[in-house]
Amino acid sequence: MSFLQPLVLIALPLMALPVLIHLINQQRHRTIPWAAMMFLMSAKRMSKGMARLRHLLILLMRVLAVGALIFAVSRPLSGGWLGSVGLSKPDATLILLDRSASMEMQDLQAGESKRSTALKRLAELLAQGDYGTHLILIDSASGQMQEVDSPKALLNLPVTSATATSANIPAMLETALAYLKANESGRTEIWICSDLKENDWDVHSGRWNAIRQAFAELQGVHHFLLAYTDPPSSNLSVRVENVQRWQRGSTAELVLDVMVRRTDGSTGVQQLPIEFEVNNVRSVVEVELDALGASLQGHRIPVDGKLNAGWGAVSLPGDANPLDNKFFFVFSEPPVRQAVIVSDDTKVGEAFRRALAIPMDNRLKHRVDVIPANRVAEIDWESTALLVWQAALPRGLVAEQISHFVNSGRVAMFFPPGPGAAGEQLFDSQWGTWHSSGSDTVSKLAWWRGDADILAHVESGDALPLNELRTYRYRALESPGTPLARFDDDAPLLTRVVTDHGAVYFCSTLPTAQFSSLERDGVVFYVMLQRALTEGSLALAVASQRDAGINVLADREEWTSVAPEEDTASLSEIGLHAGVYQEETHWVAVNRSQAEDRATTSSVDAVDALFDGLSYRRIDVDVGDTSALASELWRIFLIAMALALILEAALSLPSKKTESSPLMDLAPADGTAD
Repeated sequence: MSFLQPLVLIALPLMALPVLIHLINQQRHRTIPWAAMMFLMSAKRMSKGMARLRHLLILLMRVLAVGALIFAVSRPLSGGWLGSVGLSKPDATLILLDRSASMEMQDLQAGESKRSTALKRLAELLAQGDYGTHLILIDSASGQMQEVDSPKALLNLPVTSATATSANIPAMLETALAYLKANESGRTEIWICSDLKENDWDVHSGRWNAIRQAFAELQGVHHFLLAYTDPPSSNLSVRVENVQRWQRGSTAELVLDVMVRRTDGSTGVQQLPIEFEVNNVRSVVEVELDALGASLQGHRIPVDGKLNAGWGAVSLPGDANPLDNKFFFVFSEPPVRQAVIVSDDTKVGEAFRRALAIPMDNRLKHRVDVIPANRVAEIDWESTALLVWQAALPRGLVAEQISHFVNSGRVAMFFPPGPGAAGEQLFDSQWGTWHSSGSDTVSKLAWWRGDADILAHVESGDALPLNELRTYRYRALESPGTPLARFDDDAPLLTRVVTDHGAVYFCSTLPTAQFSSLERDGVVFYVMLQRALTEGSLALAVASQRDAGINVLADREEWTSVAPEEDTASLSEIGLHAGVYQEETHWVAVNRSQAEDRATTSSVDAVDALFDGLSYRRIDVDVGDTSALASELWRIFLIAMALALILEAALSLPSKKTESSPLMDLAPADGTAD
C-alpha cells in the first residue's frame, strides 16, 4: 500500500487519544469506601464481565474511528506493484516506451492497442501520485530523452505515437543509465512498457551483464515492467521481397514475391483477398491461406514500358494490427552489378572472378574487374557494388575510401593476405597468424548462422552445405564483429562487423585448394559472394527498400512523402512510419523490418532473469484493459470510520439491567464508592 499524502500518517499516534481520555477520566474522582453499597456486590459481580467487554469494545471503536479518519485523509492507494515502492517521492520518473509495430496489436472490442493501453494506464497512475521533479520519456523509435510536462501530456505527444520501427530495450536502458549518472539522481522509478518481443529485448546479448551491474551500483532505482504477453488473435502480416522490373520490348512488368504470415494459431484453410496497388492502379488477387499463411512467388504485374521507376503497395483486409497489413515497395531498372577484386595472387583472383561473373539471373548485367593492390586508384567507387579485398589491409587514403564506400551502403569483403604482413587495422579488425590443420585432420565448421545474412538457408528452407566444407589453413582475426560461422576450435570462419550502413565481412580462409574446399565444392562460395553482391547493388539502384528508423533517410535532405497520402509525419518523425519517399530520381520505400514480422515473444522467466538482483516488479496486463494500476482506498476507510462510530453508539446505549439499578454503574468492584 502507498499513500498520496503520506505526511498525514504522522497523526497516527492520535489513535491513542480515546484511551488517554478514558484514563484521565478515571482519575477525576477519589474512591471512598461505602459500607451501604456492599449488598449490591453480588449483583455487580454477575454483570462485571459483560460490562468490561462492552466498555473495551466501545473504546476500540473510538480508536478505530480515529485511525480510519487519518488513513482516509492520507489517500491510500492499492496495487500489486506497490509493495516495491516506498513512501518517499522519487527524484525522477523515467518512462521507456516501446513504439515498435508489434505494440499496435489491438483489442478489437475496446479499440485500444498495447501502446495506447500502456500510456493511458501509466498516465493515470502518475497523475494520482508524485512522479518527482523530472518526468523523462525515452521512446524506442528515436532513442532520445525528452522531459514531459505532465503525465497527461504523454497521451498526445508525437513521440508516443505508433511507428513501423523495432525497439532496442538494452540501448534504452543504457540511455537511462547515462541520465541517472549525469544527474546523480536519487530515488528513481523506471517504467518499461513492452510486449517482450525477442528482437526488441535480445536477452542473449552480452550487454545485459554490464547493464545489470551498472544499475546494481545505483541506490534507490526501482524498475517496473508493464508486460503485454497475451498472444495475438486474428492477425495476419504481409511482406514483399525481390521486387524486380524487367523490360520486354515496349512493355515492362514487375515480378515480386508476397508472403503472408499467420500468427493466430488457426488451422483452417480460407481464401484471402490481397490488394495490389502500383502507381495508384489497383488489382485484387485471392490466395489460399493455410495454418502458416500464404505465399505468392513470382507474381507478375504489367506496367507501362516508359515507367522506369515508381512505387506500389500490397494490402490485406483489416485485423488486430493495422500496421502490418500494408507493405510498400519501389522499383526501377536494375543497375549493373559491378564487383572489384583486389588481389596480387592471380590464381585466387581468378577464383573470385569465376564465382562473381556468372549471374544468378541471366537478365542481370554483371561486370567483374580483378586488379592488383598497386592499381587501387583505378577503382570507380561510385559504380562499384562489391569490393573483394585479398591483400594486406590498407591505410591512409585507401582506407578512407573503403570506409566511405561502405558508409554509402555498399559491401566490402576482406580475405586474408598470403604469408607475410597482415596490414593495418581496419574497421577495428586486424589479421593474426596463420593456423594449419594436421596432416590427417581438417578444420570443420561446428556452427553457422542459418537464419539470416549471407549464410542463411535457401528459399526452400534447406541449409547451405557448410557441414561439407573442409578448411586446411585459416588466419586468426582480431575483431569486435559478430561471427556468422565458427570452426570446431571456436575460431571464426566468417565475421560481420557492425556498421551504420552497408556491410563489412572478414573471411579467414581462401577459396583455393591449398587453403579450403570453398572453390572445389562451389555452392557455399558462389552463394556467399552473390548474396554480398546483391546486397551491395541495392545501394546503386535509384529505388531501394529500407527498414524504418530514425536516420533511414539521412542520406538526402529533400525527401518528399509520396504515400500514404494521409501521412503527416513531422520532420523529426520522418522515416519512422511506413511509406514511400521521393527525391528527384531516387525512390525509397520504408517498412517495418523482417525481424519485427518474425519475432516471437520472449518468456517472462527469461526477461525477469535480466533484472536479477535489482529492485524489479513485472505487471502483466491485457490489451484494451485500461483499468487503473492503483486505486484510492479512502472511501473504504471513511465507511469503516462510519461503521465504527455507529457500533460505538450502539454499544453505548444503556442496557435494561443498568436502567433498573443506576447506582450499580457507580459502584466499583471492591465495594467502595467514588
